[in-house]
Amino acid sequence: FEVVRRRLFRDCKDESARERVCNAFAQLYQDNPGDFPVEARELEYKERMLSCYPIHPEIFDHLYEEWSTLDRFQRTRGVLRLMAAVIHRLWMTSDASPMIMPGSLPMDAPDVRNELTRYLSEEWNGIVDKEVDGTGSTPYLKDKGTPRYGSRMASRRLARTIFLGSAPSARSQSVRGIDLTHIRLGSLQPGENIPLFNDALTSLQNSLSYLYTKNDRCWYDTRPTLRKTMEDRASQLQDSDVLREIETRLKAIRKEPPFAG
Repeated sequence: FEVVRRRLFRDCKDESARERVCNAFAQLYQDNPGDFPVEARELEYKERMLSCYPIHPEIFDHLYEEWSTLDRFQRTRGVLRLMAAVIHRLWMTSDASPMIMPGSLPMDAPDVRNELTRYLSEEWNGIVDKEVDGTGSTPYLKDKGTPRYGSRMASRRLARTIFLGSAPSARSQSVRGIDLTHIRLGSLQPGENIPLFNDALTSLQNSLSYLYTKNDRCWYDTRPTLRKTMEDRASQLQDSDVLREIETRLKAIRKEPPFAG
């Protein structure tokens, strides 16, 4: 991790500032043990944050553990190329986040998105545009329509984190997806409201067509969820046909004992 970081950044000029940032993250994980992974509360994790700074270790973990299993993904060159695109975009937009996290990855930027989707099947491009990031995506519209989400970009940060942690191995994982503690680990920064992000995640789970949830784990897949299939089929029905079916069923119930239906 430190080798990659050194290729992307010069040595930190203000080590006390780096220490304060990493201490704040470590304190966040210590103060909320039920919301973050156990390993994030260990001293070793703080040391990793210091070594990786200003990149959060969770980015490296996903890239080296999940994305490196994909064909053609180059563990060093691929990571460097992706992170160079990310850093350039964040610099150009004057991003002031304390660390670069999975939720920070600007997947609405073509060069960043292409560095990820180039290793995936073609249909992932549409899923990213509609369900992860971009001005027409559901997470963006939720942030725009709900100021308490939008002030923190909560929906987009959560969607980006889930995508990074689940897209490369959606078909091959024995345990599907990324668990809730790691979703928070990749999204939340010190001083932010954990229940706010939990609410935003629930809203995404109830809205997205390619986001699956099971046993406190979330993942994106190229197959639509049952909700999406139901909505598509319902959209093909005429209101008159629906009303006729309701009337037929009610007439049948009326012939049975009271309240049978």
